[in-house]
Amino acid sequence: MSRDERRLEELAEAHGPRVLAYLARRTNDPADAADVFQAVLVAAWRRLSDVPDDDQAALAWLFGTARRCLANHWRGQTRRLHATERLRGSIRLATTEVAGLAPGVTEALTDLSDGDRELITLVYWEDLTVEQTANVLEITSVAARKRLERARTRLRIHLETFRAEDSCESA
Repeated sequence: MSRDERRLEELAEAHGPRVLAYLARRTNDPADAADVFQAVLVAAWRRLSDVPDDDQAALAWLFGTARRCLANHWRGQTRRLHATERLRGSIRLATTEVAGLAPGVTEALTDLSDGDRELITLVYWEDLTVEQTANVLEITSVAARKRLERARTRLRIHLETFRAEDSCESA
């Protein structure tokens, strides 16, 4: 083990629990605290020559680094949250296009298995060929064709059931 590796290990052993506790009190998830602590150790490794030799000064340096790493963590969380909101907006727009479907189609699709629904939507909504769909699903074209045939049959049964129920309610 090199002198630098030994120094980092000593810092982690001496001050790690306090820095990790500091981070745990400022994050919502213990895993986040551990991730940020890892970033602190990476920063300490990269800038080991900047870490003071004095034990208390080294602790303060680690806390300062932890504070900056934590700020980076929160900025990243905020960016992900904003990106998620933008994606939700896009999804809302995409699903409103589905609103023009014949009555019962959305309900019938919901009743299908995830695999059947994925096949149907890739072929009919995303306008992929069966071969392209097979590539997406990592199956053979023959398997995709057969599964699509079965999925369409199940969808048809669900739609017929919906129409029968709807006509009974209307009467």
